[in-house]
Amino acid sequence: MLIGYLAIAAILPYFVLKLLWISGSTVGFNSSTPVDPAFLRGGNIVTAGLEIIGAAIILAFTHSWGQRIPAWLVLAPVWVATGLLAPFIVIGPLVAGTVVSGASTVGDGSLADWVGPLVYLSFGAQAIGIALSFVLYARERWATALTGRVADRAPGSYQPVLVYFTWLGVVLLSNIAIARMSWALGSPIGLSRHALENRGIADQVADAGTAIFAVAAAAGFTALVFRCPRRTPRWIALVLAWVGSGAMFGGSAYELVLLLAGLAGAGTATERTGLVPLVDLVQVIAGTVLATAGAFLLYEMGTKGSPDGREEDESSSPLDPTAVDAQ
Repeated sequence: MLIGYLAIAAILPYFVLKLLWISGSTVGFNSSTPVDPAFLRGGNIVTAGLEIIGAAIILAFTHSWGQRIPAWLVLAPVWVATGLLAPFIVIGPLVAGTVVSGASTVGDGSLADWVGPLVYLSFGAQAIGIALSFVLYARERWATALTGRVADRAPGSYQPVLVYFTWLGVVLLSNIAIARMSWALGSPIGLSRHALENRGIADQVADAGTAIFAVAAAAGFTALVFRCPRRTPRWIALVLAWVGSGAMFGGSAYELVLLLAGLAGAGTATERTGLVPLVDLVQVIAGTVLATAGAFLLYEMGTKGSPDGREEDESSSPLDPTAVDAQ
């Protein structure tokens, strides 16, 4: 429970800042921003709402009543939240350090220097808090899905579907990893002039992190679906698949929303040219493909067998709306 309250405390600085901006306050702004005011206010309302949802999820993880919530209503938002927040564990401290040292700024330069470190460190703390509380929650609710080794899963009727989606996902992830890592290492291929002129160490680290998440997703799903290496602990493969696929979907979906807003006249489109939007789109597709495979996999793991190979009742499936393991 303490972990949950600490995670909610990490949400508060960012949430309060959003409330101030929604109310019309200019705290944290040094100058006007080129972003359309209506879009900016709408974005602040949406992100503040997401923080409320995040706090509600954390409370569910850390209280007994959360065990009775339909599984899909827990897994879907947590997967998206994981994807949105996981990268900030890596880049949050870096961005804070570069801003404090004066080596770089955050956004379009209209924000005060303290805003970037506050936001990025808050996101990183939220990611850690949600991850820890979710692990404790999952261990209590779906203990059998996290124990044993990948070889313990007996392939079921969904295996052909899992193989197809996993191979498709691996192909997409390979291209994403190559593109992102090349940019992380300084390659200008596929980057617009604007992107090249404004790239800093934080951007390169973010690209490297995305490439690593792509490799993690591929490794996790390959281990789970093909059961290789056979002695891999199941929980490690699940973590790699979960975090990696979520990171593919979450961050890129956000970037595509910004792109569409820019095309609609919100003043952000010029910053997202070159091949970056295409790679973002491929990441969203890859995340969706892997989410589909993951849904089949979790259902099969819950209905076809436990780590000791015994048949289980269908109500134990992680995706069954009424699924709650015996406490």
